[in-house]
Amino acid sequence: MVIYLDVLAFINLAMDYLLLLATARIAGVFTARRRLLMGAVLGALYAVFSVLPATAFLQHWGCELIAGAAMVALVFSQCRGRLLRVEVVFAMVSCACAGAVMALGQATGAVLRVNGMYYLDVPLRIIVPAALLCWCASGLLFRGAAGQDGGERPSAMVEIEFSGKHAVFHLLCDTGNTLCEPVSGRPALLIDRYAAAQLFPAELVGVINGLRADNAGTQMACLPEAWRTRFCLLPYRAVGQSGGLLLAFRPDKVQVQNGKTVCQLAAISADRFAGGRYDGLIGI
Repeated sequence: MVIYLDVLAFINLAMDYLLLLATARIAGVFTARRRLLMGAVLGALYAVFSVLPATAFLQHWGCELIAGAAMVALVFSQCRGRLLRVEVVFAMVSCACAGAVMALGQATGAVLRVNGMYYLDVPLRIIVPAALLCWCASGLLFRGAAGQDGGERPSAMVEIEFSGKHAVFHLLCDTGNTLCEPVSGRPALLIDRYAAAQLFPAELVGVINGLRADNAGTQMACLPEAWRTRFCLLPYRAVGQSGGLLLAFRPDKVQVQNGKTVCQLAAISADRFAGGRYDGLIGI
């Protein structure tokens, strides 16, 4: 079988980009499109080199695992502490896609994979116009849908340090978030209890995991006495609610990817944000 390297590179570039994009969506991690493209380019280069006679050893399953891990590490390098989870999600998405492609190939008799790489035995001069046509058709049919449902919204990577532990959180920038300290008026950010648990020692994790929408005061009383000075109760108001209290803590450091923030207080929410796609909210 004759393999055209340009077709092989193009198909794997597109497939790897879509796999990385799906991984980001499922794992609830934001990453810039240029990083997705960088990872896809790495995957396309691996596909091309793996079919060359001098580098045929790259077709070994161990090399495929290393290449996949390298792609994820390159694209999601900002996910310190969660990179292993993203690697697992990418492996699952890749296996599901490969299984679907193999089943489609068996059903149609078409050659869709060669030596473990995605491939269509169709000239590039046919693939490109067809792809452009599909892109135009999807733009006409689904125009504006992405922006209304699940589209990428302004967000920021925020590093928080507390008592020797630190973690990076993906926070949604929300102009409607007016949460602030009652006395100083300084803005406070908001993170969910699942993400916040990364920052706390074992004796605090149980208390944080027990947070509900209406028991912040109770959980505050359950904190070990040595830690109570680092926590406080923060009043809030929300749409459709008369008000309530949030358990909040004072981090040792809060730093946004673009510089420093004036936030010196972090409140903890009992619920996830956007189905877990974001770790919390930060006002802008």
